[in-house]
Amino acid sequence: MKPTDLTLDEQLRITAHEIIRRKKIFHLSDEDVQNLLEVKPIILTELDDIVTDFYTTLVEVEGVAQVIGDAESLYRLKNHLQGYLRSLFEGPYDMEYVQTRLRIGLVHKRIGVPPKLYIAAYKILSKILRKKLREHNKDNSCDICSSRSGSLENLMLFDLVLVFDTYIQGLVNEVNRSKEDLETYARELEDTIASRTKELAEQASKDGLTGLYNQRTFYEYLGTELSRSQRRADTFTLCYFDLDNFKKANDTHGHKFGDQVLTNVASAVKQILRDEDIGARYGGDEFCMILPNASAEEAQTVCKRLINVFSKIDPDCIVTMSIGLAEFIPDSGLDTDSLIKRADNAMYSSKNQSGHYITVYSDENTKTEKEYFYPTI
Repeated sequence: MKPTDLTLDEQLRITAHEIIRRKKIFHLSDEDVQNLLEVKPIILTELDDIVTDFYTTLVEVEGVAQVIGDAESLYRLKNHLQGYLRSLFEGPYDMEYVQTRLRIGLVHKRIGVPPKLYIAAYKILSKILRKKLREHNKDNSCDICSSRSGSLENLMLFDLVLVFDTYIQGLVNEVNRSKEDLETYARELEDTIASRTKELAEQASKDGLTGLYNQRTFYEYLGTELSRSQRRADTFTLCYFDLDNFKKANDTHGHKFGDQVLTNVASAVKQILRDEDIGARYGGDEFCMILPNASAEEAQTVCKRLINVFSKIDPDCIVTMSIGLAEFIPDSGLDTDSLIKRADNAMYSSKNQSGHYITVYSDENTKTEKEYFYPTI
């Protein structure tokens, strides 16, 4: 529920019962109400002088003139004070009266009057009013004067606490708003940090040119996949390939052309890989792919698709792929280095031939598993 949906007394939970309770706390009795009604004519007669004396004294208090600001504001404040004084001696000090006092506190809080200045103003006004009551004590009775002054003090204390209720509520609202702003800022900062951390992690794990994983990250994924396959008794295949004629193309057409070739290879890799597959630039013109839950035969099909996609991207490119495949079988005793070495050996076997070649590593003779592949264009 928004603050604008509630009145000030509802926001502060001030009920008729609460008003009665507060009157008892400050000893604001029916007798006090009667005393205040009796002195109302005195106050109204002296109203202009009271207001003048009050602001003449108040503006000398350090900081008050700066808060008031200008002559026009001072004029408006004098009019408001006259209205306040009239209501101060009218009774019956019910919910409507409480509402006006709460609103006074709210206004003073909004215009930036600090509590210390409000209390200073309260003290000045109280002193002036008591002086006026003494001056008009025709019976020269100390008892009457004391009784009226006591009633006035009880009412002004009653008012002062109401005003400070709104001050405190205003401060609580500010704290809550600041807390909400801080929480929002903290959430946004966390999201920004998380997003930036993710970006930095991706940048650190990816090759800047191709967007494939770099060698360091490739080794991390390969170790993870080897452990997973060993634990679950699954087979996976490592694909290691090198680009033929890349140096020739690079020297002939320039490094920009060479970079485009590498980018085209990466694009082809990304198009043929599944979500669980890993594509990486091992270094220079060497690339790797980790194909989980894939046999060497299934990996050959994937590599044929890779060659086909790459050839379609740039049909006239003289660069071809020499591909080596090494299948990991659980309980084979292979580690990451030995598996890479097998795929590398198979790749070099392919490299002995021209065109796109795919070779599956074999302990007996890698060349027996070599396959020449004519790409579809």
